[in-house]
Amino acid sequence: MDFIRRACISIWAKKGKSLLMLILLFVLCSLVFAGFAIQSATEKSTDIARKKLGGDVTLNLNMDKLMKEMEAGKQPDEVPILKIEDIEKVKNLKQVASHQYVVDASAAKVDKGPIKSPKKDDSEGGGQIAMASGSDGKTPDMPDFMISGTNNTDGVAKFKNGKEKIVSGKGITDKDKGNVAVIEKRFADQNKLKVGDKFKLKEMKTGKPIEFTVQGIYTSSEATGSQQFPVDFMEPANKIYVPIDAAMPFTHDGSLTSATYTMTDPQLINTFKKEAIKLSNVDKDFYKWDANDEAYKKMITPIQNVASFANVIVVITALAGGLILALLVLLSIRERRFEMGVLLSLGENKTKLIGQFLVEVIIIGMIAFSVACFTSQPIGQAVTNQMLAKEVEQAKDDEANQPQSGAMVTSFAGSGEEDKPKGEAIDSVNVDISRQDMVEVGGIGLLVVIVATLLPCLFIIRLQPKMILSKND
Repeated sequence: MDFIRRACISIWAKKGKSLLMLILLFVLCSLVFAGFAIQSATEKSTDIARKKLGGDVTLNLNMDKLMKEMEAGKQPDEVPILKIEDIEKVKNLKQVASHQYVVDASAAKVDKGPIKSPKKDDSEGGGQIAMASGSDGKTPDMPDFMISGTNNTDGVAKFKNGKEKIVSGKGITDKDKGNVAVIEKRFADQNKLKVGDKFKLKEMKTGKPIEFTVQGIYTSSEATGSQQFPVDFMEPANKIYVPIDAAMPFTHDGSLTSATYTMTDPQLINTFKKEAIKLSNVDKDFYKWDANDEAYKKMITPIQNVASFANVIVVITALAGGLILALLVLLSIRERRFEMGVLLSLGENKTKLIGQFLVEVIIIGMIAFSVACFTSQPIGQAVTNQMLAKEVEQAKDDEANQPQSGAMVTSFAGSGEEDKPKGEAIDSVNVDISRQDMVEVGGIGLLVVIVATLLPCLFIIRLQPKMILSKND
């Protein structure tokens, strides 16, 4: 093991070059550490972002695409009907914890009047809704009630976030069929309705009255007159929940408005979407499976850009560091030709001579790696914070300069954009150096050291002692 002893003596004797190599390997390890740490932080951040946005996937009309086609002057085709039969099998996928069907419709009063909406002046932010005339020149009647068909009121967004809650009777469940209804307390009080009482609603198309039985009464935290437009049917108190089959006669075409599936784990969303697309029979040109993708993209884009740059840093650092290290080893070998000639003439094996150079670099590399393990976390954190701050600022500028397009789709059942979790760009991450990072960086560093040392050492293999000593003379 003399070659190991000689390697240690050589490191101590050539302090300047050893220090230079130590600094090079320290920088190499630190940058690679930072790159891996940023990648790990990015993976954790994407998991947090997905969990924050929830595990819901909604099938609904792709309004952004339709609006863009209309803005481009293209007349969209007739929207196909979304039927439960087309998506019935999706609810049985293993990723699904629960499902929620929504049917939006409207109805006119028969024997019970709606809560009247207070009129607003234009200066107060109110406005009027213009109703287009029909083919006979008559303006159609304005509905009095919002009908929200659902298979489960507990799964409705506003019930889940506490804006609405049952105070009497019970809500709608999968078992409920037929003409039962859950009404708002203000509407119930005005019309002296209680659980078990009956009232009628009229279809807008045919004018046919349909009788409903009050199954439950709920309260809404939204105040009367809180809506932008002063019309009765948009008042929160005039929203009536009924089963899916009971809502269909009140719709324009008998179509579902949306279907929402809650995942057992938010991380299963992508897998679910792929399987749902294959299993369902919906027109992909009109409908989309949306997991609040725009908000998710907004949250993770800055940190993903930082991670992409970190990947580039890792590759460039490994290549550039390896080349510089190989050059240093080559220069060291050329300066130590006399030492090699003497050792070879004394019968030293060429393999052990190469091993000496390799041990020298590995020992220096181990010292550099050990120091980098302690210093890379604050270095990586500082670099990440600086890069991420610039990316977030750039994302905000891009968002401010982006023209608004598309439409905001609001469901009567409370699944509008305002009820979705909001996505703000991730502007801070915790960079940690894990044991896995140490193993990976150590492996990359060792590989770079071995390759960068062995390639110049090929110079030794082809030389003979007499040739080396004669050249030195």
